Amino acid sequence: MASTISPWTVVAGLFAIVAFAFAMPEIREMFRVTLFGSRNNRGVAFDRARDIPSLADKVILITGAAGDLGRETATELVKYGRPARVYIADLPCEEKVKQALNKRILEAAYGAESDGGDESPKTEIRYLELDLTSFDSVRGCAAEFVAQEARLDVLVLNAGIIRVATGTTKEGYEMHFGLNYLGHALLAKLLVPTMQRSVHQHPGLDARIVVVSSEGYAMAPKQGIEFDKLKTDGAHLAYAQRYGQSKLALIYLARQLAQRNPMLKTASVHPGRILTGMATSLQKESLLVRVTKPLAPLVCVSVSVGIANHLWAATSPEVVSGTYYEPVGVPGKETAIAQDDALSEKLWEWAERQFEGVKAL
Repeated sequence: MASTISPWTVVAGLFAIVAFAFAMPEIREMFRVTLFGSRNNRGVAFDRARDIPSLADKVILITGAAGDLGRETATELVKYGRPARVYIADLPCEEKVKQALNKRILEAAYGAESDGGDESPKTEIRYLELDLTSFDSVRGCAAEFVAQEARLDVLVLNAGIIRVATGTTKEGYEMHFGLNYLGHALLAKLLVPTMQRSVHQHPGLDARIVVVSSEGYAMAPKQGIEFDKLKTDGAHLAYAQRYGQSKLALIYLARQLAQRNPMLKTASVHPGRILTGMATSLQKESLLVRVTKPLAPLVCVSVSVGIANHLWAATSPEVVSGTYYEPVGVPGKETAIAQDDALSEKLWEWAERQFEGVKAL
């Protein structure tokens, strides 16, 4: 005769799983950030139709724009700002995939106009191949861009990964850190001169860099950045710590770029807790995330809502360079480690040494 498991046994089992999970520091921190972290897409009133200014003649580059956040950011900037060109920098793909992405963005932005019935100029979407895990690819992407453009108005460092298998980039850096931070730091280093020239050649130009970080930076290791372990696979850290370390580094990157390039306006942003494809892949891998999935609608927002902080940082006159913003447009209450200017400077200098073998454009 088959035995029946009582509901109380199930409840007790779930409590045991949760208790075990909370015994792990990184899990406690993940729940703290998820349930009691920053505000989620509130803050200042931001109406994209009203507040995004004309971006006519401007050139924009967005990394990771083939994914949810980047694609929607590109779409909304095109829809409301009508820039001259938007460059999508993402992993190599077939031409038909690029064309489909182009069509999807333009149709979403222009509607029926995108079929050519309207003779007014349309934003041109161009694709750049970019693998942020390879210095050669990053340099190649930057070189291809400057071969096509003499100006760059807005650079959105949006691409990112979370909870990938332990491993290293082409140059041997921990995967989250290498892709989320180091690849973007190199891309910015190579493209900032073009942005500086743009400002000099077009007086009054409001050139910007938007660095997409996350409130998950709070899950970084206690010391912030483990310099002696960055060129390993990071297996000694939980995935949340590896991710948090890379996002903390991005806050530092924005601050250093702002300090060193006062003619540019640079900000780091937390987009909010968003239901993206990245979250879906995380759900497939994590039992804890699957168990807590029913809570997602209570603490997460859609991609369309979640990109508001991207758009605000890319266009609002209220942005203060060097600031980390929670959604929407609210200066974040950074932890002590995030405010550590000495550590920020140390990371900048460390990264510069890693880039010594990369030829300037």
